Amino acid sequence: MPRVSLAMMIGAGMALLAVFLIHHTFADVYQRSYQAAGRGPVFFPRILLGILLVLSVAVMIEARKDAALQVSWDVALRMVLVLLATGGYVLAVTKAGFLLASIGFALILPPLLGYRRLLPILVIAALYPVCIWYLFDRIVRIPLPSSPWFVWF
Repeated sequence: MPRVSLAMMIGAGMALLAVFLIHHTFADVYQRSYQAAGRGPVFFPRILLGILLVLSVAVMIEARKDAALQVSWDVALRMVLVLLATGGYVLAVTKAGFLLASIGFALILPPLLGYRRLLPILVIAALYPVCIWYLFDRIVRIPLPSSPWFVWF
């Protein structure tokens, strides 16, 4: 019987998620180019999802060497909290827009993953989502979900 390691489970879960999301990007609702220079809103996400799928398969191949699954309660709790935070982020993007939801997610996720240095968390949470928003919304012209409270983003 094959051993199931934590890395194998994570790789398989991420691969399944990537396949599902890649399939979802071919839905009729995404087949418009908008003002994105001929590229629809799923152009870049498909690239990222393809990379995620390849890396997930690589993780599963490498995980065959790992020991059998043994997860402590604190690690399991952290994993559940990360999954809940990710689900909350997806919901927040639809309700508060990409920029505000991403800043909040970037503030919440590092402490859940064990990173505790406050200054780098604040800097990255402030700069990274703004740069991504500016790149997509202003330069590449791929609209991201906007905030219902602010007209600028």
